[in-house]
Amino acid sequence: MNWADADEPTVSIITVTFNSRAALLEYWSGWDGSAEWIVVDNASTDDSAQVARDLGARVIRLETNLGFSGANNVGARAASGSVLGFVNPDVAIQQPAVRALAERAAGGRRLVAPQLVNVDGSPQENGRGAPYPHRKLAHMFRPSSRANQKYSRVISSGIENVVWVMGAAVFATREVFDEIGGWNEQFFIYYEDSDICLRALNKGIRTEVLGDVKVTHGWSRATVHERSSAIWKIEFSSAVKFYASHPYCLIPIGPRGRTMREADRAVGGGPRVS
Repeated sequence: MNWADADEPTVSIITVTFNSRAALLEYWSGWDGSAEWIVVDNASTDDSAQVARDLGARVIRLETNLGFSGANNVGARAASGSVLGFVNPDVAIQQPAVRALAERAAGGRRLVAPQLVNVDGSPQENGRGAPYPHRKLAHMFRPSSRANQKYSRVISSGIENVVWVMGAAVFATREVFDEIGGWNEQFFIYYEDSDICLRALNKGIRTEVLGDVKVTHGWSRATVHERSSAIWKIEFSSAVKFYASHPYCLIPIGPRGRTMREADRAVGGGPRVS
């Protein structure tokens, strides 16, 4: 870490790659070395690992593809920082954003995400309400529907509590990450971000989006843009695991259902948090 103030939290950025050479070159070529950067490479067949080394990362090369959650946990175990930032290879992040996210994460029991923006600067809807199945479907196929209006959030300024965020960029202290139990390795890819935020919520750990911290994300959702049968199968398998693990998302009853409903009611409707 290059910050001058020794009282600042130490930060480790963890990035999972799988054939991510092009993304690394596009989004990380300007990396300023403002934190420890660990790249966990999921047995790529391209030169992602070497590109990451050349860009300044410490690389852990896996012999088999452990998936997003498993590789993130490998990176977390190897990291030295008191704050962990999980940042995708198609995200461009620099010191001001790292610092703001790390300081916010270090200030309490919370998961913290930036407001993601597209390459052209337009906002992405990375803040989310409760992941009821009809909302998930509306988000995929009818984004202009009423069901999606509460579910998908853009936080243009300030700080807002949400139920969950996309896993493209998420920060937490090591203590909070360990308390949650890390990333759930039953999710190879998809739904792992919903899962970690709901497990946090059930422990009284809130999820926040910092609207004033804008970070570019070159997002391209394969299940929407490509619609390959293999991708759909993975998504469906993850969905089954997710709703089996969180049945209160199907029928929001019981203590966890009430907790989620309360958090969902606050999304977009309450005052900014301090």
